[in-house]
Amino acid sequence: MLYFSKEGELINTESGNVYYKKAMQILDDWNFGETAFEIKTSGSTGIPKTIHLKRELIEASIEMTKKAFDLDDGHLFFCCLNIENIAGLMMLLRSQRLKGELMLVEPSADPLEKLGNLNYLFSDNRGRNVFAFVPLQLQKLLENEKYIQILKTAKTILVGGAALNKELKAKIADLYLPVFETYGMTETISHIAIKNIRLEEDTFNTLEGVEIKLNDAGCLMIKSPTTDFEWITTNDIVEIIENKTFKLIGRFDNIINSGGVKIQLEEIERKIEENIKIESRYFCFGIPDQQLGQKLVLIVESEEKRISKEQLSTILSKFEVPKEIYFVKKFSETSSSKVDKRKTIDEILNS
Repeated sequence: MLYFSKEGELINTESGNVYYKKAMQILDDWNFGETAFEIKTSGSTGIPKTIHLKRELIEASIEMTKKAFDLDDGHLFFCCLNIENIAGLMMLLRSQRLKGELMLVEPSADPLEKLGNLNYLFSDNRGRNVFAFVPLQLQKLLENEKYIQILKTAKTILVGGAALNKELKAKIADLYLPVFETYGMTETISHIAIKNIRLEEDTFNTLEGVEIKLNDAGCLMIKSPTTDFEWITTNDIVEIIENKTFKLIGRFDNIINSGGVKIQLEEIERKIEENIKIESRYFCFGIPDQQLGQKLVLIVESEEKRISKEQLSTILSKFEVPKEIYFVKKFSETSSSKVDKRKTIDEILNS
């Protein structure tokens, strides 16, 4: 663990750890005026690529977040995300730019486990703690009453990298935790829109300075201070409600053509989530098929067969029912803890 106090004092409980050495290098580069930072995209839907981020655009992103959540030098930033990906990197750099406290632990499913007697820092800083998690981490933490009490000290809890499921959203709202689901990517230097889960919002609201529109395919286009005021095109199909508000429908590259029928994979996943309780992670995918071109399949992270095609046929139309259901012990993941769908599918098909 690394901890920088308000006075700038560094406490490093694992000084030989490669992960923390990397973090220290990033912090040194920032504080000595490095003008660009190299980072890789997550690779959850394709091949990871390296992007060079200009310092002034990183600073613009931090300023947008500062305004959105009213952050200053009195806040403690808790980072348990991979610092080689955009979400983790930005938590480090926000703490430095805003001159707040920083607590860093290696990514894990139980990120508060290693804090030991430093938990009191969250209580002392109640109402000024800033957390960032992926959904799997937050779900794990909400299973422990001790961790729930820590989360209740938060000013802001950012969650991104994957969609929050219905049960997790309901628990967040019930506990009235200040959780914000984020929308963004490496190319936009972290989030450019947020959704207030505590208030049960179902649309994303863009941050100050962000403009959005659709291209001819219905995909979201973004222009903001973090894109150097240039339009970038995403693969996300959205419905723009107002100029600053949008609803995420799914990815353009998650539409498959199965026997001439176009199927939006996220829509199938949404129907399953709303009607059938599957406690494991799952996703739909299209795999090659000689007759159909692409065959719809469902992949479930469980060794137990918790769902059947017969169950699915009661909530899905004939063309929406997966042709196969695969059960696997553990999904492959990217370095940012997202499900690596392509690698998971390859492992299934090659086993």
